[in-house]
Amino acid sequence: MAETVPYIMCNNSADCHFAYSILYRASFLILDCEGNNLGRAGGCVSLVCVGTPLAEQIFIFDTLSPALSPNDLAPLWQLFSNQFIVKIVWDGRMDFLELWVSYKVRLECVLDLQVAEVVSRSTMRGEGEEHRLSRLAATYFSKNAVQKHTEQYDGLNVLIGLQQCCQDCGLGEEFVKDPEVKQMHKDKKADMWIQRPLSEKLLQYAAKDIQLISMLCTAFIMKGWIPPIPAPWCTLLGQCSRYVSAHVEQGKSEETDPFRPTGLMPLDVLTQPWGPQFKCTGCNRSLSMSCYTIDSDGFYRRRRPKCNLCHVLAMKYRHRAGDEWFVI
Repeated sequence: MAETVPYIMCNNSADCHFAYSILYRASFLILDCEGNNLGRAGGCVSLVCVGTPLAEQIFIFDTLSPALSPNDLAPLWQLFSNQFIVKIVWDGRMDFLELWVSYKVRLECVLDLQVAEVVSRSTMRGEGEEHRLSRLAATYFSKNAVQKHTEQYDGLNVLIGLQQCCQDCGLGEEFVKDPEVKQMHKDKKADMWIQRPLSEKLLQYAAKDIQLISMLCTAFIMKGWIPPIPAPWCTLLGQCSRYVSAHVEQGKSEETDPFRPTGLMPLDVLTQPWGPQFKCTGCNRSLSMSCYTIDSDGFYRRRRPKCNLCHVLAMKYRHRAGDEWFVI
């Protein structure tokens, strides 16, 4: 039987202010949100889970509690927008989007371990182009498509989930998510997070995520995947900042949108964007020229209307890619 994760539920003013007395003294924070279809149209945040270093203390803020006023949550949002306190997350894209749309809170100084994992493949684990393409062919696209149109997959990287990363890092069977709750997510029963009262199973699931992120952070430090020196550390934080905020322009997408956030690294994240930016007709993001396929008809340079990521997604889902090219 899985060990119970201790936590403090913050659904009233007194508990929130007790949490702040501890969180404001922490050297960094571990953050994760739960809710109904986070980042999707009609979705909302239900729980904001925050842990201290090593997940020694975990606080679960019930943002739907009628006993909490905006003033009760304001100190939490101030922590999140503080540019000097690191917030450690795993795939913080939807958390960032929901907090921005619902509360106009911008997460600052974010270390996203999902980004660190991708970066470590080439910088620490010696993976090259063959490994990158193999990941694409094995998980997201067909092997035939990747082999036949290799050039169209240039710069694309597969993302892995929190549970998979825990397994890859050898954290052990005790560090696993509740399979029953995972199945409920797969069955599109995410509205379970907005029902009250919340079951202890769901609250344990939420607290467990903070514990898993904490354990992964420790493992990453031991492996050297989180750089200890200033220059690469600042580079990683810049990549994480671009990653978690990547879908603000796109906004909350429909579940049926083929260009919604996926298990693929968004473009203009791992590399610093430069030069003029052009809006993709797929994901609606403003991206640098390097994110598009460029061609010439002999007189003009032109680009595809969709970025390289959206173009291959259009092919994957047999969505009309369009023959139109934009003159640049």
